Amino acid sequence: MRGRATLFWIALVAAVGFGLFHVKYKVQALEEEVTQLNSRIVHEQEQLHVLRAEWAYLNRPERLEDLNRRLLGLVPVSPAQFGILDDLPARDTPRDTPEESR
Repeated sequence: MRGRATLFWIALVAAVGFGLFHVKYKVQALEEEVTQLNSRIVHEQEQLHVLRAEWAYLNRPERLEDLNRRLLGLVPVSPAQFGILDDLPARDTPRDTPEESR
């Protein structure tokens, strides 16, 4: 009886030791993964900072004004270009079937 109890406790200690060993290495692997993810997050944040700086540089009003002047030639809208809705022609009456309107 005593031999069985000793064998049981030895098996239990071995199982717990193996379990702890397995958990320890699993935790180490997860910690390494977290470290890699944190490193990637920092890298992405740095990239985002660079892109925001480039966006701010490219959207400077004086640069956009120069590009407009050289490439597009757009001018501000004058009040004479505005109209009122009553000046628009009335729509035709709808047709009886949708196929005819195509």
